[in-house]
Amino acid sequence: MHIREAHLTDAASIARVYVNGWRTTYGGIISQDYLDRMSYEHFERHWATILVQKDGVLYVAEDEVLGVIGFIWGGPAHQGDVIYSAELHAIYVDSRYRQHGAGRLLVRRLAQQLVQEHFQAMIVWVLADNASRRFYERLGAQFLRTGPYYVEGVAYDDTAYGWPDIQVLL
Repeated sequence: MHIREAHLTDAASIARVYVNGWRTTYGGIISQDYLDRMSYEHFERHWATILVQKDGVLYVAEDEVLGVIGFIWGGPAHQGDVIYSAELHAIYVDSRYRQHGAGRLLVRRLAQQLVQEHFQAMIVWVLADNASRRFYERLGAQFLRTGPYYVEGVAYDDTAYGWPDIQVLL
């Protein structure tokens, strides 16, 4: 497995990992109708826009046989948190590669970049009912607060975790 910066040509692969990740992670949490309507084409355009606009940084985990099997997106916090000025916006790993270290490698690479950019603390938001939030806890993230996350007008409980010193991720 290899971690590298994402390129515009990766948008389709990132979209595939993202949509499949939502379907496997949020089944039974988010409306099944919404999950069924998620399209690779729509999210390919979404991720291409993020890559073109250079909204933060995107890294991919690549398997030499399967290609892109995961990605992470992070950068300045979108909600302007005073203490947690960096944010892990999204991380998804193909379900066949979970529990194999890809997520940890992606987080470490993002943390390296954020430290180079002089960020000290990072926040991540994760749905409260998402069992994968334990991943952040295992990486030393501390519970910060809760808030709403909206999908098509429906509010879901969102939980913020943070690392006051992202150096611990290195």
